[in-house]
Amino acid sequence: MKHLLSIALVAMALSLNAQTEAPEDLINKGNSAVQLKDYKGAFENYQKAFDLYEKQGKAKEIAPETIYNAGYCAHKANLNDEAITYLKKAIELNVKEARPYQNLADVYKAKKDNDMYEKTIEEGLAKYPDDKALNKMMANLYVQKGNVFYKEGSKIKADANKSGLSQSDPDAYNAELDKSKAEFEKALPLIEKAYKYDSKNKNALKILQNIYTALEREEDAAKIKAELDAIQK
Repeated sequence: MKHLLSIALVAMALSLNAQTEAPEDLINKGNSAVQLKDYKGAFENYQKAFDLYEKQGKAKEIAPETIYNAGYCAHKANLNDEAITYLKKAIELNVKEARPYQNLADVYKAKKDNDMYEKTIEEGLAKYPDDKALNKMMANLYVQKGNVFYKEGSKIKADANKSGLSQSDPDAYNAELDKSKAEFEKALPLIEKAYKYDSKNKNALKILQNIYTALEREEDAAKIKAELDAIQK
């Protein structure tokens, strides 16, 4: 009986200790978990700390860093739904400037939610237009969009060159080249947008140079080539 009573008292003590654990202690536990790359454990501790701060009515004054850390660690732990919840709260509290937008966009990308991925980047850039990471993300997005048309145009042109039509039927060959140019024209504004967001994006520069060359815009092609060469040196 004494043994059972001892166990009960220990359990009660542990329960009281858990209930009275300060948010600062939980944050320290979260920080330690991050050092060990235990992002799930870190998230759980940051989440508990934020909840305690909220109950104390101190979330906005004390907890912004904690809420961002919770969202970031949830993202690293592939807890996508939790990451979205806490990163959105971090955005509402204006924590870490553009970083919650970057992380949130990555979460939507992991979920293959392309619409929300693009929307999040746009919202981040509207608020932080000079953020390099967001600009690079948007540039990559436009490269992906433009590359669809660029690849189709390149395929049409390559097939025409292999067909022998340039010798056997020049008119048919030129018609195929016109088709390829039409695809390049569709790709061009998208790749130019990518270049606008990140003028050092190598994929954008390579595609842009090739499109300008195919469209016989030699001066533009030479300019882009010089910029690409400067980056690759």
